[in-house]
Amino acid sequence: MARKSISKTKPKTGGLEVTDTFKSSAKRRLNKKGFIFIIIIGLILLGFYKKSWFVAATVNNQPLTTLEVIQRMSAIYKEKTVTQLVNEKILEQEAAKNKILVTQAEVDQKITETENQYGGKESFESLLAQQGLTRSELARQTRFQLIVEKLYEKDATISAEELQKFMDENSSAPEATEPAKFKKLAEDQLKQQKISSIFNEKFQQLKTTAKIQIF
Repeated sequence: MARKSISKTKPKTGGLEVTDTFKSSAKRRLNKKGFIFIIIIGLILLGFYKKSWFVAATVNNQPLTTLEVIQRMSAIYKEKTVTQLVNEKILEQEAAKNKILVTQAEVDQKITETENQYGGKESFESLLAQQGLTRSELARQTRFQLIVEKLYEKDATISAEELQKFMDENSSAPEATEPAKFKKLAEDQLKQQKISSIFNEKFQQLKTTAKIQIF
């Protein structure tokens, strides 16, 4: 009886699939390397064309980094800035407590009045530039000035004796030639002085009782 030959079937290795997977993996690695290379070139070009972003100065070819400058500036100005913002927050809270609101229209009107006192908008803009003050910063300061005035102007009363004394002491001023205008100017100035004095006293009390945590 003839024996049937048993054919040995070679196991499937999936050669095609393995090869495709290898090629795909190799392609991904090449793409990744290419991407990293592009990033490196981009950083080099950025460092060349935007050197000031990373290096603020060099001293005998030794770089002074922008990060060092920022850290120093932060240390110097942080305390001052935080204190200013804390003071403003206390004042805003006191205004809200007393239901005092300052509108943008009021701020604009006050700025216009100040401009007129200094010879118009152009002259006033020049003065702002000399002082390094921007319009937005002026508006911010004006807003807080108006808050202070609304908070304490009712307490800033001026007696006839105080007004007359001020006018006598400043009788040589150019404005004294126009009595009505001079009297109004004297009243405004005396009132501002009193408001400022009252504010300094009241604000210290507010700050003492406020719960402030600085980190």
